[in-house]
Amino acid sequence: MRKIFLAFDVILSSVLGILDLLIFDFFLHRTARIIVPLVSFGRFEVEKIYSADIDFNWLGLKRLPSGRFLLNSTMSMFAGAVFWLLCLVAYLAFMRGV
Repeated sequence: MRKIFLAFDVILSSVLGILDLLIFDFFLHRTARIIVPLVSFGRFEVEKIYSADIDFNWLGLKRLPSGRFLLNSTMSMFAGAVFWLLCLVAYLAFMRGV
């Protein structure tokens, strides 16, 4: 019986790992790579998803030599999540007629 639970645990963790990769690493980061430069009128850009850049401040920003700001990939996923949360709030507000 323990082997069945162990196999179920391994399968479940693999499935959740794949979902984490698809949702957070792909979907939210790609959303932020489109939305952040549009909202900031090109003043901010998002770092590549698996970049090993360092020297970001606590907000996840770093000034580039060109004067633009670079947003690290962790904060870009947060920005993508905020965007989709705001889309959900706007959808619910318009559907309820508020």
